Amino acid sequence: MKVFFKPIFRCEIEGAAETQRVALEHDPKVEADFLKMEENASGYKVKASVRVVDRWLDAVVRFAGSAPVFLVIVGGLLTWALMGVRFGDSDVWIAAISDVQAILCYVFDSLLMRQLLREYAEQSAAMVEIKSRCTSHHRMLAKVKARLGPEGTQRVAALCSAEPLRPLDHGNRTQTLFAKSIIAVAQMFGHVATVCLYWACIFVWLAFGHYCGWSDRWQLYINDATSALMILIFAFLACLRECYADYTNSCVDAIFRLDSSLEKALRRLSQDELPNAKEIIVPPKESYLQVVVFYYADAVGTLVGIIVLVSVAITWASVGPVFQYNNTWWLLIGTYAGLVGLFDSFVLRNVQGKVHKYFSDQVHLVEERDTPLFTSLSVPIPSSGTMEERTLSRRVSRRMEAISSHLLMVVLGFLVTVGCLTASSAMHWSLTGQLISNVPPSIIETFFMLILITGQNDAEAKDRIDLTDIYYRRQRLLSFIRHSQDVYDREETAEVKVGAAVAAP
Repeated sequence: MKVFFKPIFRCEIEGAAETQRVALEHDPKVEADFLKMEENASGYKVKASVRVVDRWLDAVVRFAGSAPVFLVIVGGLLTWALMGVRFGDSDVWIAAISDVQAILCYVFDSLLMRQLLREYAEQSAAMVEIKSRCTSHHRMLAKVKARLGPEGTQRVAALCSAEPLRPLDHGNRTQTLFAKSIIAVAQMFGHVATVCLYWACIFVWLAFGHYCGWSDRWQLYINDATSALMILIFAFLACLRECYADYTNSCVDAIFRLDSSLEKALRRLSQDELPNAKEIIVPPKESYLQVVVFYYADAVGTLVGIIVLVSVAITWASVGPVFQYNNTWWLLIGTYAGLVGLFDSFVLRNVQGKVHKYFSDQVHLVEERDTPLFTSLSVPIPSSGTMEERTLSRRVSRRMEAISSHLLMVVLGFLVTVGCLTASSAMHWSLTGQLISNVPPSIIETFFMLILITGQNDAEAKDRIDLTDIYYRRQRLLSFIRHSQDVYDREETAEVKVGAAVAAP
C-alpha cells in the first residue's frame, strides 16, 4: 500500500556536496594559498523548502523567534501585572490571562514543533554533504599517500601534527547583543536550581491551600502565575532556538568552507575530477508508538495544526452568545488549549530528544569515517575535549533530560490529559471542574518548558564540541595536504634540475 504522507523523521534524506572544480594542470601563478582558498570556498547555504506553505511557516517561525516579538510579549506581561493593581479582584481579568496564555502557548506549540522539524531537516542536509565530501576525501587522500610513500607520509604527518589549530569562531563575532543576552539568560533558566525553585514555589502555594479553603480563587492565583510564566518561557524558547540555529549555522558554514578548501587542494594534488558521490540518511528503526508520535508532531508543526487552531478559535467565539460570555465561556478555550498544550509539551520534549540524538548519531558516523583515515596517515586525531559532567547540576540535568524525553513520558502525558478530562466531566464542567483541567496542566507544562530549555542548552553544548572536532579534523587534513604540496614542489624542482643537468653539454 502506498503511503501518501510521511513525517520528515521517517523520510530518507539524500544529497551530494557541490563538487569543487579546479585547474588540474600545474600553473606557477596559481599558488596553494590555503587561506585565500578558504575565503573563496563554498560555504553552507540553508536550502529553502520546495513547498510554498512550508516556506511561509518557516518565515512565521523566524518572526515569532525575533527580538521585536519577544519584547512585545514581555511588555504585555508587564502591562498585565501593572493592571492587576486595579483589576486584580475581577474574575474576568483573572480568567483573561489564562485564555491569552492558552491561545498564545497553543500557537507557540505549533511554532516550536515547526522549529524542530526545520532543525532536523537542516542538520540532516548538512551532514549528508559532509559525508559526501568525506567519501571523496578518502579516495583522493589514498592517491596522495601512495605518491608520498611510507616515509614521506610519516614526515608530512609529523609536520602537520606539530602545527597549532585555529579555533572555531562559533559565530560569536556575528551575534547581536540581544542573541548573546538570550543565550546567557538561557543558562540561568535551564539550570537545575531554577527548576528546583519553581517546584518550591508550587509547594508553597499548596501549603496555603488549607488556609484559602481550597477555593476557586486560590486555584486561579497559581493558574495566573504559571500562565504568565509560561508565556514568557514559550516566547523565550522560540528566541533561544533561533539564536542557537544562527549560532550552529555559523559553525557549519566554517566547516563547509574548510571542507571545500580541502576538496580543492586534494583535487589539484591528486588530479581527481570525479564528482562527489550522493549520500543517503536512512531513518533509524523506531517502535510503532514512536512513529505515531512522529506523525502527530508532523501534523502539529505543519499547516494541519494551524488549521485546527483557527477552527477551534472560530468555534469558541461562535458559542459566546450561548454562554452569555460568562466565566465558563472564558475558561472554555483555556481548558481546551491547556489540555492540548499539556500533551504537546510531552511530545515536544520527546521529539527534541530524538532530533538531538539523530544529529549526534550522524556526527559519530562522520567520526567513524575519519578515524581510519587519520590512522592510515599516522596523524593523531585532534579533539576539543569533552563536556564536564562532574558537577551535581550536570548529572541531575542529564538524568532529568533522559527521563523527560522517554517515550513512556508521552504515554504518561496522554493519561494525565485523559485524567483531567475525566475529572472535569465528572464535575459537569463547572468552574472548579474547568480549573482542574487548567491548573495541573499549566503547572506541568511550565515545568516541561523549563526542561526544554535545559535540554536545548545541553544539546547545543554537545553539538558545539562535535562541530569543533569536525572543524579541527578538516583543518589537520588541510595542513597535511599543504605539506604534501611542498613535498611535491620540491620533487618537481629536483626533477627539473636533474633534467637540466642531463641536457647540459
